[in-house]
Amino acid sequence: MYMVMTITNISQPLELSLIRKKSAAKHLSHVFLLVRDAHSVTQAWMRASFRQFWKIWLLNIVIVFWREKRLHIYRYNPFTDNYLIAVDQAEPGHIPTLFELFPKTIPNMQRKPFRMCIYADDVRAFYGSRGEIYGTDGLMAYYLAERLNATMMVTRPQFYRNHNLTSDICFMEVAREFDDVAMNIRFYAPDTFDRQAEATIAHNRDDLCVIVPKAQGAPKFWNIFRSFQLWAWLFILGSVFLAYIFCQIVYRHHNAPLEVGMQLYACTLSLPLSHVPNNYSLRLFLICWLIFGMLICTAFKGNLTSMLVFQPFLPDINRIIDLASSNYRIMVRPRHTKHINHFLTLGHEQEGRIRKLMLEVPEKVLFDHFDENDVSYAYLEKYHIARFQVHARKHTHLGRPYFHLMNSCLVPFHAVYIVPYGSPYLGFLNKLIRSSHEFGFERYWDRIMNAAFIKWGAKVVSRQRHNSNDDPVVLKLEHYQAVFFLWVIGILLASFVFLWEWIIGRIWRGQANAMHIHT
Repeated sequence: MYMVMTITNISQPLELSLIRKKSAAKHLSHVFLLVRDAHSVTQAWMRASFRQFWKIWLLNIVIVFWREKRLHIYRYNPFTDNYLIAVDQAEPGHIPTLFELFPKTIPNMQRKPFRMCIYADDVRAFYGSRGEIYGTDGLMAYYLAERLNATMMVTRPQFYRNHNLTSDICFMEVAREFDDVAMNIRFYAPDTFDRQAEATIAHNRDDLCVIVPKAQGAPKFWNIFRSFQLWAWLFILGSVFLAYIFCQIVYRHHNAPLEVGMQLYACTLSLPLSHVPNNYSLRLFLICWLIFGMLICTAFKGNLTSMLVFQPFLPDINRIIDLASSNYRIMVRPRHTKHINHFLTLGHEQEGRIRKLMLEVPEKVLFDHFDENDVSYAYLEKYHIARFQVHARKHTHLGRPYFHLMNSCLVPFHAVYIVPYGSPYLGFLNKLIRSSHEFGFERYWDRIMNAAFIKWGAKVVSRQRHNSNDDPVVLKLEHYQAVFFLWVIGILLASFVFLWEWIIGRIWRGQANAMHIHT
């Protein structure tokens, strides 16, 4: 917005009722103050006028007047003692550009105090033993103060007794103008700011996710069937059925079908050396059948042993529908209840069920239950905190975590910082935050934070086994198709040999009958 104000002389008071202090996007408002009678304009009057604009947090102001046959233009810097900044003109008659009148350069605060509200969240802003601040938010605060050439004045708020729509952590300090910025990322929920705070640009994602107890171990009895997948079991049963049919065809002259099945079972248990069949087709079939059974039994034994040594676990809760069907009560902080009520509707079947599972508890109660690894509850937490908490060493037992972070989060949000409503610093903070992303500072700070957590034992333990070339090759599921393909080739060869024997037998029998008739 660009506005032109014209006054006759300095005796005319400035009418600033049209400009409110509590108005959004103050950094986008620009005012030209034109003075017709410039003979009475003094530097003291200009400083007093600029101070009036600064009281309503309006920084983009220029005073323009004509005196001594040239144009005089002044802007101001509220952080200097002189206040006044003359706009230099390259040559007489030169009209300054809009960028020269309202430069976008970062102001120099001359080591003036810059008030920041930062509470410790143990991940992005945690305090050291000497008061230094670590984490991405803490390092971002140092970066902003350094670029503004300001002195950091940090407020460390405590948790409030009563949480409601307007008393979030650091929100009250910013809304009441106790601080210039809150340097903890928070959800971009404009309707909850209630014209008391403004958000910076969104520079990250921070969702509300649910930490659920880790799934329990699978029953050991079912390991017998868990060694193979369903398709492998179906193929094995089909193979036995085909083998029985083949043996019935070969021994079709026998009247005892049960005996044929027992013979097949006996050949599977031991080598059939005591009774070698006369038919070549049956011999070929038994050779392929024994190789097939040996491979299947070896794979079953190996998989069953691995199942008993490395106990499998049931699948974790990862979907919203799984969370809604579970019986876990979800502990929620009071300051997060407003976001849950806003995004989860009672009319939706699954969302309504999840809202009924919500249990609003004080901050300390939730922290104590989670710190004691109480797996009878689920916990609602910010994503950037939860992804480290679930793998922290104190929340694991023998290397296995107690909790699991769901893949699907309940409430998706952009992460922003907040400033007082109408703050003059918003434009500069947005520019600095954007530059921190463009130059890779924030990614570098994230790596520093990850390294710190690895040092403190919060590293995720990688249990993946890396096989070398010297490790034995175990029959895996992808090898089963080759095993069944071998069995199919064997039964096809045996079938062709059986047909050949049957045809040759019919020919010989016919020739024998013919010779018998002639004789």
